[in-house]
Amino acid sequence: MNCCRYLFKFIPAGLVLAVASSFTSAFEIDGSKWFGAATEIYVDMEGISGTGILWNAAFISAMNEWMSETDFTFNLIEEHRDPCQNDGLNGVNFVADFCGAEFGNNTLAVTILHHQSTLLGEPDIIEADIIINQAEDFDVFDGNLVQFGPTFEKIEFRRTMLHELGHVIGLDHEADASAIMAPNIGDLDRLQADDIAGVNALYSGLDNCQIQQLRFGTISAALDNADCTVAELTVGGTDNSFIDLYRFELSATTELEFTMSSPTLESVLLLATDQLDFLDVDTTIDADCNSTLSATLQAGSYLLLANTYDEQIGPDCQLSGAYQLNAVYLSDSPGLLGSSGSLLGGMSAAQFQGGITADNGLSYGNKFKPEDSLDISTSITVDPNHVGEAGFLVAAAIIDGVVLLLNEQGNFVDSWVAPDPIIRAVSKTLQATETFAILTDLVPASFGIDTIVVDFVVGYGLDNAPGEVYFHQSPLNLIVAP
Repeated sequence: MNCCRYLFKFIPAGLVLAVASSFTSAFEIDGSKWFGAATEIYVDMEGISGTGILWNAAFISAMNEWMSETDFTFNLIEEHRDPCQNDGLNGVNFVADFCGAEFGNNTLAVTILHHQSTLLGEPDIIEADIIINQAEDFDVFDGNLVQFGPTFEKIEFRRTMLHELGHVIGLDHEADASAIMAPNIGDLDRLQADDIAGVNALYSGLDNCQIQQLRFGTISAALDNADCTVAELTVGGTDNSFIDLYRFELSATTELEFTMSSPTLESVLLLATDQLDFLDVDTTIDADCNSTLSATLQAGSYLLLANTYDEQIGPDCQLSGAYQLNAVYLSDSPGLLGSSGSLLGGMSAAQFQGGITADNGLSYGNKFKPEDSLDISTSITVDPNHVGEAGFLVAAAIIDGVVLLLNEQGNFVDSWVAPDPIIRAVSKTLQATETFAILTDLVPASFGIDTIVVDFVVGYGLDNAPGEVYFHQSPLNLIVAP
């Protein structure tokens, strides 16, 4: 994370009249982009070209080419908006001057970009206006720029707009590759591989980084050279601080508390949607190196980002090192337990939910006191192909790496001494939904337990394949602490 950022800027980018030639492939981007890879654009230009094509139609054709060839979306609104107005709306039109100033020599069009800072990476684009020099002699035609006949000495409009729309999306000029984004207009009249690759790279930062499934409870990890950087995640900029990404899903409104702690790593926690729309950040710099973030979120998919700074802030906290991540939640309903997995790699459409409650189902969480009376239960939506089959349910409790399996007598036994096949908690004909109470009325203090962390996993199997078990990837976590 950068320690200091600007809040707003605008940058003009345009196309000039000259003939360019280029050969290598190296698209140019600085990392600024539209959130969500989409924006609205207002188009209502009067007039028609010498070849009989409406200026509007040529512009929309260029816009559609970007959408058909890349991951970006333009939402067309056929209304006029003054491109010289800083109004938060994207406009385009022919104008006599550069919004009160003179156009530069041979300038065909200029795109003005307005930016606003974001928590990570380069600022977002929030407005883009295309200003077309009406003094230029435009027409619409395909092929070479210099032609004989009616279009002789005309400037081709569609490819000019194709270029300007590239600036709207977030591309810079590309001087070294064969690209419509070359700084000078030329014979190219369609998007090139370099243009397409540039947009798709700019808007695919999440693909550059490994995203782990968040496990509620405690995770031990580290930020170091093996990790993704902010510059890789946001595609551009100079923020080379390390970052880990954790995805989690919520099935209901949930209160959350995250703590990233380390004796030596300057810790920064960020919260975002799964599309990287940042919701909150903790940048508090205290005497320790830790970071804490609390939030109440609606049902949905989210990202928790464990980050640090790109330059050292204090003498005792470094920019790489080990950390411990603690995730605590409280909700009014059981939660999702991640995607389905299996012991032998089989595929399954099974779904899992589970929760721990100390108030008879009024709320569910993962952190409780030793004297609380706990009910731990799960619900399995069995794969339709397995419904009605003879099978079994299993439950595991994982404590400090030791796996205990629940037997049919209701006792957890060490899996290392368990005979084959896998210990079953219940043998039965599988129903469409299996409700599984792992433990009821459990009071940790009555067993002399004051502090403990347990991960529960449940699953099911079929009698005709007793070595295969279908289970959930995210454990049901329990933290007991005074």
